[in-house]
Amino acid sequence: MSDNRNESDFDLFRLFFRYLARKLTFQHLLYFFVFVTFDIGDAVTASMMMEARGISAEYNTLVQHIFVNYGLSGLIGAKLLLIIVPLIIASTAVKNSYWFINGVLVSLSLAGLMATQANLQAMASLPHMSSMEINLLYLKILFILAAAGMIMDSYSESKEKGYSIK
Repeated sequence: MSDNRNESDFDLFRLFFRYLARKLTFQHLLYFFVFVTFDIGDAVTASMMMEARGISAEYNTLVQHIFVNYGLSGLIGAKLLLIIVPLIIASTAVKNSYWFINGVLVSLSLAGLMATQANLQAMASLPHMSSMEINLLYLKILFILAAAGMIMDSYSESKEKGYSIK
């Protein structure tokens, strides 16, 4: 009897993952990576760093204020509200922004990885990139990937219009 139950549970999981594989897109995965790296990874390591080394270990005064007043959950929530939610709204409002949004998401993921690494190295008293270096590198990557995304979006739009004119 238990073998039959395990098989039905397995079938249910298989069906669920098959459904997810059909519904999830590349952009959904990028949003997930941004959430994990930029939102959770950076926020958790920043809070660990501030608790271990003091509030002044964080260079961003807004992050310091949010952490002191609202804690880790406030920090995660603020990053969601200020970064990820506006990107989701922009990607649904502007129909021809797929590659532009993807460029922004990839650059945010890379910034999240750099910030997480810097926080961990700061906690361990190891040399690390400063927040200014991370921000400048992020802006360079953002500019390159967003520009490439805009070019790809405009190309795909002109290609679609070219086919519909016939």
